[in-house]
Amino acid sequence: MRISALLASFAILILTAAPVSAAPLAAAVSAVAGLISAGGIIGSLTQLALGLALSYGVGLIKKAQMAKSGSQPRGVVLEVRMGDDQPSSFVIGTYATAGIRKYIGTWGKASKTPNAYLTDVIELSCIPHPGISGIWIEDTHGTILWGEPSAEGLGYPVQEFRKDGKDYAWVRFVDGTQTTADPWLVSTFGSHPERPFKTTMIGRGVAFAVVTFRYNTELFSGLPSCLFEMLPMPLYDVRKDSTAGGSGAQRWDDQSTWEPSDNPAVMIYNIKRGIYYGSEWIYGGQNVGAFRLPAANWMAGTNECDRLVNDGAGGQEKQFRGGYEIQLDTEPLSVIDELRAACSARIAEVGGVFKILVGAPGAAIYSFTDDDILVTEEQSYEPFPSLSETHNGIEATYPEPSEKWATKDAPALYSSALEAEDGDRRLATGVEFAAAPFARQVQALMKAMIEEERRFRVHVFYLPPDAFALEPNDVVSWTSARNGYSSKKFLMTRIMGRATFNQFVALKEIDPSDYDPPSIILPTVSGWLGPIAPPSQPIYGWQVEPAAIVDDVGVPRRPSMRISCEPDQDDVRQVRVQVRLASSAAVIFDGLVTYDTPYSWILAGTFLPATGYQARGKFVPFSTRRTEWSDWLDVTTPDARMTIDDVFLGVDLAGLDALVGWAGSATRQLIEEVRELISMSDEAASAAFTDRQTIRRELTSTYENLTASYQEAIVAATGPGSAIVVKLEALEASLSNYATVASVSAIQVQVTENADGITAIGLRADQLYAALGGSSASINVAWSVSATPAGYAARYGIEAAVNDGAYRSASIYLDVPVSPASPTRVVMMADQIIMTDGTNLKRPFTYTGGILYLDQVKANSLSAISSNFGDAVFSGIARGTNSKLVIDWTAATIVISS
Repeated sequence: MRISALLASFAILILTAAPVSAAPLAAAVSAVAGLISAGGIIGSLTQLALGLALSYGVGLIKKAQMAKSGSQPRGVVLEVRMGDDQPSSFVIGTYATAGIRKYIGTWGKASKTPNAYLTDVIELSCIPHPGISGIWIEDTHGTILWGEPSAEGLGYPVQEFRKDGKDYAWVRFVDGTQTTADPWLVSTFGSHPERPFKTTMIGRGVAFAVVTFRYNTELFSGLPSCLFEMLPMPLYDVRKDSTAGGSGAQRWDDQSTWEPSDNPAVMIYNIKRGIYYGSEWIYGGQNVGAFRLPAANWMAGTNECDRLVNDGAGGQEKQFRGGYEIQLDTEPLSVIDELRAACSARIAEVGGVFKILVGAPGAAIYSFTDDDILVTEEQSYEPFPSLSETHNGIEATYPEPSEKWATKDAPALYSSALEAEDGDRRLATGVEFAAAPFARQVQALMKAMIEEERRFRVHVFYLPPDAFALEPNDVVSWTSARNGYSSKKFLMTRIMGRATFNQFVALKEIDPSDYDPPSIILPTVSGWLGPIAPPSQPIYGWQVEPAAIVDDVGVPRRPSMRISCEPDQDDVRQVRVQVRLASSAAVIFDGLVTYDTPYSWILAGTFLPATGYQARGKFVPFSTRRTEWSDWLDVTTPDARMTIDDVFLGVDLAGLDALVGWAGSATRQLIEEVRELISMSDEAASAAFTDRQTIRRELTSTYENLTASYQEAIVAATGPGSAIVVKLEALEASLSNYATVASVSAIQVQVTENADGITAIGLRADQLYAALGGSSASINVAWSVSATPAGYAARYGIEAAVNDGAYRSASIYLDVPVSPASPTRVVMMADQIIMTDGTNLKRPFTYTGGILYLDQVKANSLSAISSNFGDAVFSGIARGTNSKLVIDWTAATIVISS
């Protein structure tokens, strides 16, 4: 019986202490077994109790260090877990989690890349949860654009992954209250041949995130990793329950009345009473009655956590906050220890009732003197701990949200004064605050720990029965002449009643000022997280000036501009150029030029003369690094307008010799220009025209090596100050590459309006062409008309030509120049000119060797215009109308008869 009673007393000692790890408890039980086997239990039990009281859990630092367990996860889990063997988890308070991957797959849009998108489904909580407050993608903290939901159901875009107006990352959250499978996942992956997302994959009660990424090698180097910042989950707060002594509508049995909380004392309260999903127990205590956590005591603890203190930046914040990811295979006492450390709390169990003390102990509720201590019982006093247990500095780590919740070193707390007291030695200890992700709060916890640690005095003795009502965490006042105490405060760390009702107690000296917030909050420097990319490169030396495109003799023919930039820049492949109208900012040119010497280029765009534009440029590198646009620079194009040479397709009318052959060259040139306008790319067309309409018809017939084809195309286009219509019709029959006959007709009409007036131009060309072997024959007919503010002009030409080893042609041209001072002309090219009335065929003109010969010509009158007429050469015989005058030019005779 005596042994049983002593064992029971020992059990009370252990149970009334704050929770400790299994290793010290096992050691204590082993020690008891050794005493029993040695037969010395009666004499040694008291000494064992004294040792336990002095050794275990008397200080906050020791409590924090004893709570460590290498088998349990501590801190934020930064990497996503995979596999069904992973323990389920949920997050309380303010915390982050990488979650557990439940599904992953790639997909694409119709007629697009089939695997351009990747969707990751990640479980974040095994019970319903209100949502996420933020997300880390790789090392970038994302800003979720909650006000811009995707129309395709992808979720909400992440601003940091929006590039050039396109989104590449989306996230959405499913809170765990769903009763059917996610419709978007079923629609996207339900027909997957190997891993279909089935309609039975509901995930009842499971909160998860759906993250979607679009392929982009500049933003993602591989499979993106995510870390989710969770909103505090709703918890029961006894302070807000009017039926439990508080004030409010919250009820323990109605989770819909609960509110989100990151109060560590509130979290501990809920874990002790039990975490439930509906009526199903999930974690912590089971069926723990409210009476076991007295409302008044827990209200005081939660209020102390919520007390406002200086946040170190001129504002205020709650004194203690916390958060933690609870994996269901973690011992609840381990989680409670983490949360307790986050708020300088002590928890005591007295007769199955749990009480909490947060922060500074309260006023003394019991006082005694030396005369009240039982001198008939053993006493123990430890004024100073051993050197290994003495600390004058503290270092701590905690999860830092600004550094992707990685474990970070808080500013260490050292004291030169304390080091001097300890023989000029720095005796630092380390603590981990896994459930306190707040820099200011961690510094306050460190201060309280190290200052409380320096209260060395620990007494163990017996008090009379009137101390029976005392409990652990109570404050007592002791006046001791022997020790020089005057109403000195001590914290009751242990109390155990004896059969005589005398109370075995362990006291530790305290000072409430130890728990005051630090007067100085040291700055916490956060390192850079995020992709480290080379800086965006501007385009150096960007210049824009007026320029013109000139012909082969240097005459300006088209208005343009010259751009230039600095030479010899590394990793530059091209220069991208944009030009816009200065008046409307409408971009009318967007193109690339090759970055090469002389690093200056005249743009081959469609620009109007004497018009204000703005141009900007940027480098296009070989790599994927970013470059920046230059500023828009103003430029006015030169007044290089269409000339008569443009109207007549490059023929110089100053000399009649240049007119010869115009029909052939004009026909070929116009046909090629019309072909280019018809085959113009969409990008080039959009830069030149506002609207462009096209009609096409084609026929092709082939038999063995014979081909017959027909093509017709009509393009009508309008743009700023211009309207144009072109038509091309082509018929062709061919035998392999040996024989070809074709008929091509091209027409272009255009009206242009600018600051100097209106220009109307019409061009037409017809060609009939036949080729056999290496010889060819063609007939070319060309028309051109123009009406401009400078004047009006018209030209018509016909050319027949054969090239069968020697080029031969005959042509005739009608020309009305634009200048009224210039003569109109009819120009012919032929070896002979034959005249006929349908019966008689005569050859009045022969042009050989640069000389014009007249044959069978009668002149009614001849006169010399001036002496500048030049030499006249005559041959043959000239007769008068009555033959009375005959001049023989060859014989050099004149015969006059009557």
